[in-house]
Amino acid sequence: MKALRLLAPLLLLPCVLLAAERTLKIDRSRSFVDVDVDATKNFTAHLDAYDTKVGVDDLGKIKNAVFAFKFADLKTGNESRDTAMIKWLGGGSPEGRFELGNLALTPDGQGQASGRLIFHGVTERIEFPVNVVKADGAYTITGETTIDYQHWNLKRIRMALVLTVSPEVKIRFKLTGVPVEEPKG
Repeated sequence: MKALRLLAPLLLLPCVLLAAERTLKIDRSRSFVDVDVDATKNFTAHLDAYDTKVGVDDLGKIKNAVFAFKFADLKTGNESRDTAMIKWLGGGSPEGRFELGNLALTPDGQGQASGRLIFHGVTERIEFPVNVVKADGAYTITGETTIDYQHWNLKRIRMALVLTVSPEVKIRFKLTGVPVEEPKG
């Protein structure tokens, strides 16, 4: 019986830890996700809609994150180019997802994030520098990385033997949010 009393708090510890986690509510007016494309005529695509879930513990540390989006929400400012992008991705309603694996930060918020980027049916590990600033109860997470879309089994884009799109695209982001309690359900 004595052993059971000692074991009971350990068994309840995961429930306490899970209850303590909060999610950042992202303020879209103070956030952005942009993709810079180096082509014969360079352009930047802006991700208009996305779903994020960033878990923060009671100590204020980011514990997990998932970022999901639809390529139809990635707008280049040119409808025919947007349509061609969806066709290049295989048509339909292609989606992408980033799942944070590790986040290592120094006390001043500089650090490195790594995780899995999934799209076009392929999962690849990516790693990139980030900066996390906490001020007035809000978190601002910024970062950028360059990926080679060929790693996701996509062909290099060439049109009319003259127009080309570099396989390397730069992804830049800033996500600003405040922790909120998870809805109980």
